[in-house]
Amino acid sequence: MSENINLLSVEDVQEWKKAGVIKFLQENKDKLDLDDDDIDIIKKNKVAGPDLLNYSKEEFRECGLQMGPAKRIFDYVNKIKGEGQATTAPNQEVQELKERLAILQASKIREEVPIYFQYLESEVIKISADGWEDFTQLYARLKETFGLKRSLMDYKFVISNKNIEFSWSKNDFVDFIENYKCSVHNPVRILGVKKGVKRSYIEMIGDLPAPSTLGTPKEWFKLQKCNPIDHPICLNHRPPEASSTIPVSLYSPIFGKFKDFCEEAPEREDNQFTYDICNEMAKYYEKEEDRQDVANKMLEKYLGPSVELLTVKRKKSDGSLKDARTDGTMSFSKYRGANFEYKCDDCSSGTSPYLENCSYYLVFCNEQANRPSFDVTNLPCFLVTIAGPYFSVSGAVLAEFAIVDPLTPVFPLIWQKHDEMTLSLSRTFRALKKSLKILDHYYEQVDEQARKIPQTINPEHPLFPEVTIDGECYSVQIIRSIGNYLLWEVTLSNEQGPPKKAYVKAIQKGKYSLNTHQLLAEAGYAPKVLTSLIIPGNWLLVYMEYLDNHSTLNRVAFNLNDQDRSSLRVKIEKMVKHLHNLDHVHGDLREGNILIRQFENNDFDVKLIDFEWSGEVGSACYSHFMNHVNIKWPDGAEDGKLVTKAHDLAMLNQTLRRTGLLQDQMEY
Repeated sequence: MSENINLLSVEDVQEWKKAGVIKFLQENKDKLDLDDDDIDIIKKNKVAGPDLLNYSKEEFRECGLQMGPAKRIFDYVNKIKGEGQATTAPNQEVQELKERLAILQASKIREEVPIYFQYLESEVIKISADGWEDFTQLYARLKETFGLKRSLMDYKFVISNKNIEFSWSKNDFVDFIENYKCSVHNPVRILGVKKGVKRSYIEMIGDLPAPSTLGTPKEWFKLQKCNPIDHPICLNHRPPEASSTIPVSLYSPIFGKFKDFCEEAPEREDNQFTYDICNEMAKYYEKEEDRQDVANKMLEKYLGPSVELLTVKRKKSDGSLKDARTDGTMSFSKYRGANFEYKCDDCSSGTSPYLENCSYYLVFCNEQANRPSFDVTNLPCFLVTIAGPYFSVSGAVLAEFAIVDPLTPVFPLIWQKHDEMTLSLSRTFRALKKSLKILDHYYEQVDEQARKIPQTINPEHPLFPEVTIDGECYSVQIIRSIGNYLLWEVTLSNEQGPPKKAYVKAIQKGKYSLNTHQLLAEAGYAPKVLTSLIIPGNWLLVYMEYLDNHSTLNRVAFNLNDQDRSSLRVKIEKMVKHLHNLDHVHGDLREGNILIRQFENNDFDVKLIDFEWSGEVGSACYSHFMNHVNIKWPDGAEDGKLVTKAHDLAMLNQTLRRTGLLQDQMEY
């Protein structure tokens, strides 16, 4: 660190131009524990020698440096200045007294730093840094102030979407919140921790049998519990009810990027590899190990990272340990980035390669439980199966439970030069190669990120990127999911003002009419669209205003008197008429998509939501997977067919009748 760097004189540093500062930092970046981004920040701010000597620690931070680099540079510069003063001070004792006085004054200032806290939706409370020395003493004050009932470890402290670690010293804590500009508008938020779910799940899968046993469908389905009491061992769609509402491509952008890469044209080396592996995998192999050996060597050469056969320990039924060995695994910084599972043509073992691959992912999750980053990363991993001449790719993440989704169809590894499917296969190999490079970089950074900038991750939810609304950047913290609609209530936070609530809808781009939504919002008939954002995997995130006092139509209508029912019906009809006058249709005018708020004067605010099947007349279409079992659709409303105004009116008429708002046929 900085104590190993030769101390220069103040005079030497004063002579430095900007290039001299950059040269010095580059030569000593390892000793100062700086990275290239830190040096680029100094370069961007055009810091010359005199600036270096005169900058305070706070000014280094204002340049853009993180707390650690700013402190290390500042401490080194202070040593230079201290040495220069020591050579000229006429009285060493006087100098030491001055330094001690300065430390005491700085300490007093630090004690008086105001820290702003907020628990859930309470008012923001200001507490001084005075009167406590560690988090235990601080928590005693917070417990009394906010009426907290549980122990310190049942809460977490968060500022600007970053976790505060209880292992930090008081100075580290104050430095951190100052760095993130703690204020009445950006307080340290106290959040309850949903403890134990992920950890208890890891303990449970640690007791599962070896993957070769668990990969047997009979054994898998015996242990895969799907009932209100016992949760599944893995949400991998086997059986169908063991499925996650949220796809893995929302939990980890790497899988969204993989899907995006699958749309890119392959290059010569991708096509050559596709030809080669198709020719090799279409051959007959008497032993699974022979196919595995050939494929692993080819994949290692093409994809880049080495493929190794990992040996892992699993418990046997008698409690003893048994060795299990993967067919091929790519590891990045001791994290498992891809696992390959092979089977012969006849699959004589009776083991499903997909289930066995899922089982190995559970082993990988269990072995990572004691790493410092366990609560920061959701351990994304590609699962590749090659069973005879058939190939597929799945994506796996660890949320509260392990989730596995197929990312590709099952491709035949059979060379068909003129078939479009072979081109898709080549695209897939290219996508896997590019994605693994990104995943390698991700895992290189994850431990350092866990140490330096701990993220507030609730494993139950995805982690959405920062978003810009009206020129201001906000971090996004998910509060709760709403139903099974890929809809979340979130908090938007930044340093300019108090946090704001909003809703975020995730939908595949092209399957949501943002235009229809915005047109109705402009007339006050839909939640206001704050912004929209496209993220990897062709996902569209629609940020919309938070509706605090609205309920679905069916929850409001039955509590109204006849006069109010009539008034509400007129409001709803007026809204739909406005939509149709714009030559747009909705497609799903059921009561759950009509939100109502009744005011004290008995007037109503009506909002329409869910614009997945909406759009202009003549282009808006129904989904290809409509529910015809539980829902009675109008005549002509069929999978993939156009939505018409007549369909809307028939569905609305049915909805109004079902909620008691209409007895006669509606006309307008």
